[in-house]
Amino acid sequence: MSYEEANKTIHQVETQWHYKMMIDSGFTPLDKEKEGFVRSYRYSKGDRIIECTAGSSRDYWNDRTSGESGLWGDLKRHLEKIS
Repeated sequence: MSYEEANKTIHQVETQWHYKMMIDSGFTPLDKEKEGFVRSYRYSKGDRIIECTAGSSRDYWNDRTSGESGLWGDLKRHLEKIS
């Protein structure tokens, strides 16, 4: 498989590193699937939007409401803080 073909792979949100944490915290995924090596999934809970990105070099999140962000290991702490 070529790089271009591999980069067209579809990834379901349920298979991503952030899914269980976000669902357990009451968030709803706005994006059900994404394509490619680097992809971002948005979640909402009320007016709050958090975007979680899975990529080839690092996994991170951005709270679009507060402007806070961090690496994957910081997400659970952030979700506990805002709950």
